[in-house]
Parts: sequence; C-alpha cells; structure tokens
Amino acid sequence: MTQRCQTCGAELFGGQQFCRQCGASVISSSGEATTQLLDGGTQPQGVQAEGTSPVLGVGTEPVGARQSPAFQQPTAYQPPLASFQQTSPLSTPPPRKSRGALWLVALLAVFMLGAGVAGVGIFAWWRAHRQQMIVVKKGKVDADDHAAEIPVPPLPADFGERLGEQISKAMQAAGAVAPLDESGATISGDDTVLTKTYPLDGDATFSVRLIKGNVTITGSDSDEAEVKITKHGGSAEERSAARVLLAQTEGGLTFVSAGGPSGVEVSYEVKVPRGLHELELSADKGDVKVSDFDGSVVADVKNGKVEFRNVTGQVKSNVMKGDTRVVYEKAEREGSQEFNVIKGNIEATLAEGTDAEVRAETIAGDISADDSLGLAVEKRPAGRALSGRLGDGGQPLHFKVTSGDIKIKK
Repeated sequence: MTQRCQTCGAELFGGQQFCRQCGASVISSSGEATTQLLDGGTQPQGVQAEGTSPVLGVGTEPVGARQSPAFQQPTAYQPPLASFQQTSPLSTPPPRKSRGALWLVALLAVFMLGAGVAGVGIFAWWRAHRQQMIVVKKGKVDADDHAAEIPVPPLPADFGERLGEQISKAMQAAGAVAPLDESGATISGDDTVLTKTYPLDGDATFSVRLIKGNVTITGSDSDEAEVKITKHGGSAEERSAARVLLAQTEGGLTFVSAGGPSGVEVSYEVKVPRGLHELELSADKGDVKVSDFDGSVVADVKNGKVEFRNVTGQVKSNVMKGDTRVVYEKAEREGSQEFNVIKGNIEATLAEGTDAEVRAETIAGDISADDSLGLAVEKRPAGRALSGRLGDGGQPLHFKVTSGDIKIKK
C-alpha cells in the first residue's frame, strides 16, 4: 500500500523518516527507518553500486517532482548564515607606543641605582674614616670638649720677601728664568734705568730675547758683562709691570723681556768680553747692533735694522723685514759670515786688503759692486748673482736678499 505524507500528500517509501517534499516527520510508530533502494538496473548479488548511498545505479536521483533549474527570486528575506556574520567591526591596529619614554624610564632607573650605590659607598667610607679626622678649633670651647685655646703664632713681617728670595735663588741655581731684581733702579721722567754687572767666562754665551726694543752689544777688554736696561715710556707703574727675566748659569746669561704695557719699550746696552764665545740676539721689533766683537754671533730679527761693525767671528744673521749694514774696518776675519734678508737691503763696506770668497744673490732686486773689487754681476731669469775671490781668498762672505738690493763697496 502506498503511503503519503500527511502534510503535503507526497508519496512516501518504506523506512523514510522525513518527507522529501516538505520535510515533515513521517516516522511510524513501529520505529522502522530504513531507506528504500532505487531500482536503477540489475546488479549482481552482493555487489553495491558506486555512489554515496546504497542505491542501485551509477548516481543518486532525486525523488519526487523535479525543481526548475532557473533562478527564483526569494519571496522573503533570509538572514545570512551565522558563520558569515561579522561579529565585530574592522579596526586598525593600535599605534605602537614610542620607545623614547621607555628609554627615559630606563635611564632614570639606572641613575637612581647609581646614586644609591654612591651614597652607600660614601656612607661606608665616612664610617671607616670618621675616627681619623682631626678638627682644630681656634679659641675657647666648652669644658665638655676638654680643649684649651690653641695659639696661632704670627708670621714674620719679612716672610714673603724671604720666601721670594729663596725661590729666586733656587730657580737661579737650577738655571730657570726668574724675575730680575730691579732694586736700585733709577726712575726719571719717562725712563727707568737698571744697571747690573755679571762675571763671564770666555766660553760663556750671552743671550738677549725681547719683544719690543733695541739691543746694542759692544766688545770690551773686561772679563765681566755690564748690562744697562732702559725701560722707556708709560708711567712708572707700567714700566715696573714690564718685567725682565734672567737665567744665570755657568754656561752664561740669558735676558728675556716678558712684555708689558704696549707703550713701554725695553732696550739693552751691553758690554761683554771681546773674546766671548757667542752672542744670541732675538727681537720681534727693534734694532740690533754689534761692534768690536771677535766671537760668533747669531741674530734673528723679525722687524728692524741690523748692523755689524768690526765683527771678526762667525756670523749668521736673519732679518725678515729691515735693512742690514756690515762694516769691516779691519781686513782680518776668523769665521765665515752669512747675512740673509727677506724684505730689505744689504750694504757691505769692505776694508782694504780683505781676503774672502764673496757670493751674493737676490731674487727680486739688483746687485752692485765697486769696480775696484773686480766682481762681475750675473743676470739670472730671477734676480742677480755675484761670486768671486777677493785677494787670496779666505773665509766666505755670503749676502742673500729675497726682495731688495745688495751693495758691496770699499
């Protein structure tokens, strides 16, 4: 007997649990729920056809009326499946926190930790050394402290002067430069004059180094150095501030003008033994003169004039800006002599009967020589040159100018 669905009237098959047309439950009271196999063809006994359900044939066919494959507009709104519903709105990830604050916090933590460790160390040191501290209290204190008044002896009135003298003597003994004792100086008008005398051996060196001023050295038959220092210009206080330093050793004397007010000049007039070993003269701005001296001379002048008269020893003179004058009243010389000028002129006057190997050169300038000397001037692509022998030859005479003229005469 054919069974039909009580809801929609569709044909049912044995064992169905739900109607394939309307989906209503059709389970009978007996509880049987087997699915009827469709007869799609004859199969051997015991062989089940391929498919997803035990139905004879190749595939599974729908039961009941076929549905139209055309798209049908839904008659009512159907909500989307829950699995496809959005549970939370989309949002951008929160911005990353700046690391600067973290670094600041870390640095503060390290600083506080270090301060704590330092404080512990200081406290420990104080605990260990507090018994070694000595406190001196001047005057009367409470009786509980068991202390009496501590007298402080006064310093002698000449303590500062004696200390200064001791320091000065120690510096002099070590050969260091120390302020020159200017006691006994004569002050008159714009000048402060100081005269000192120092013994000098024949092998000694006399040196003068000054910033602004003149130096005049004269050889004598004495065995001492007589030094006259003149400070000119400014007030007496300003001249006193222009200190002179002295270094005195067995090797000789060195005077250094330490500078001072701009309106003060320091000049030297010195007499030294004629046969002294060497003179060293240096001036930033000023004139240098040496006369009647038989030893060697080293002169270095930045801006000023240089004059050598009757100097027979070895000479090396360098002038950056200024003129150089050389005068020989005697023919004898005992050393080579070289005179260099960067910007300026050289004039040399030779004595009768001078024996020398003469050489002169200039880069931007002219050279002239008396005809009686028999020295010929040679033209060069840059400047002029002269070389020749006077008499029997002898110690060299060399004159060199970068920008300026050279004149040699008798």
